[in-house]
Amino acid sequence: MSGGRWITALYGERAQIHNGFKHDDGAEQKPDQPAFLILAVTAFASSIDTLAFGVGPAFVSVNILVAAAAIGAATTVMVILGVMLGRVLGPVVGKRAEIVGDIVLIMVGETLFYEHLSVG
Repeated sequence: MSGGRWITALYGERAQIHNGFKHDDGAEQKPDQPAFLILAVTAFASSIDTLAFGVGPAFVSVNILVAAAAIGAATTVMVILGVMLGRVLGPVVGKRAEIVGDIVLIMVGETLFYEHLSVG
């Protein structure tokens, strides 16, 4: 993970944790402009990661169709399970799970960044 992507991800997760601690008054609010900007920057950083991952199989002898099908199938199954579990567990654990997930993502990013810097 490069420094720019690390900083972008850290900023996005910090904002998510901050939003997780906000008091929810029950009224639905329209997302403001900074929330959209964070989403757009996070999407851009994710697309860079996906590009880097997608180029990798081109340098090794892997059947690209089999690899793409396996990755697509695994992603589809995980997304479906995530949506189904989210509908059931969302009302129960709500913002607490969101905050824990954000903290875990920050720790993963910190670990990857540390490993990236310590390779010599």
